[in-house]
Amino acid sequence: MSKHIRTLEVQSYRGLQKLCMKDLAPINILTGDNNSGKTSILEIIESLDSPGDISKWSSLVRKERYSPVSFGLSFYEGLINLFPVDGENLTISYDVEFTDGEKDRIELIGKIEEEVLSGKEIRELTGFSYVEDDEGDEVVNIEKFIMEILLNGNRITHNEMYDIERRPRYDKTQNIKLADVTYISPVRHTEGTVFLNSVLDNPELYEQMIQILQEFDPGIISINVDNANEKYRRGNVYKILSKDHSKALPLNVYGDGMKKALLLMSAVIKTQGGILLLDEFETAIHTTAMDTTFKWILETCVKLDVQLFLTTHSEEALDKVLKCSPDLQDRIKVYTLYKNDKETVVRVLTACKAIEIKDEMGLELR
Repeated sequence: MSKHIRTLEVQSYRGLQKLCMKDLAPINILTGDNNSGKTSILEIIESLDSPGDISKWSSLVRKERYSPVSFGLSFYEGLINLFPVDGENLTISYDVEFTDGEKDRIELIGKIEEEVLSGKEIRELTGFSYVEDDEGDEVVNIEKFIMEILLNGNRITHNEMYDIERRPRYDKTQNIKLADVTYISPVRHTEGTVFLNSVLDNPELYEQMIQILQEFDPGIISINVDNANEKYRRGNVYKILSKDHSKALPLNVYGDGMKKALLLMSAVIKTQGGILLLDEFETAIHTTAMDTTFKWILETCVKLDVQLFLTTHSEEALDKVLKCSPDLQDRIKVYTLYKNDKETVVRVLTACKAIEIKDEMGLELR
């Protein structure tokens, strides 16, 4: 049975404050200026896959590794940066109502303390060997970050971390899954990720996907996993058979556009009945292939009962998504985010109204 989001309310998370998104649609497009909070909303939704898992939250920290501003941040600093940027209290709080009627509140409560540690304890935390000198063991004040995660008022996770630790420690947590969520970052296609097993289990959609890929290479016949020498390597190698080549070639020799399209389409099939998050979905896809690719993604999401959340900076990509499948326009909403001093304001438009504003009034939706 599918489980989607009806309402999302974020009291505090990163730069988001008092955000409320009601009556969410099967297809939701998030727009707004840079730093308006689009990706932060996707992060909150992604956490629903396992809200008590510290490693899940740590993955949100790692997503910032591509940002020059955050380059060099320790895991300790990155975790603290998940909390509201302007708040005095280290508290993340959000409520979600699902389409099956379930309602949940998730809270992350942080606290910074100082603790006196010996030189031996410090070296153990940092991973260095310890040799006590003649003057005895020194003691140092060290910052410690304590975090608890609560689900509906009940503590499900407790974690402590010192600012000198080289690697995060994950205390035992309750494995609670509130929703099935798949997140695709703007650059994940460069890793060669494809959810091909899910695709191969659905021959009809596999054939449709091959037809879309022929927009990028008309000679493509098939794509499969190369199992040769698999015990000597990490991860899968995907091979594409094309009429233009005498043998199947690995996916990584193809351009970013085709890799991105293949990743997005396979993610749709993998997420059947769940929630799919596509951050800057248009990245790397050439404008000539957008119509066909986006149309397939939207129509297949509806067919497989996948709730879709998209973010974009591109007015052209937004226009193509709104118009690529007219029959689905009543299933699409556009949410534009605005920030002021005290809250994140959301303007909501149906697809039809958004198209009217763009075409007849000449206004941008971003």
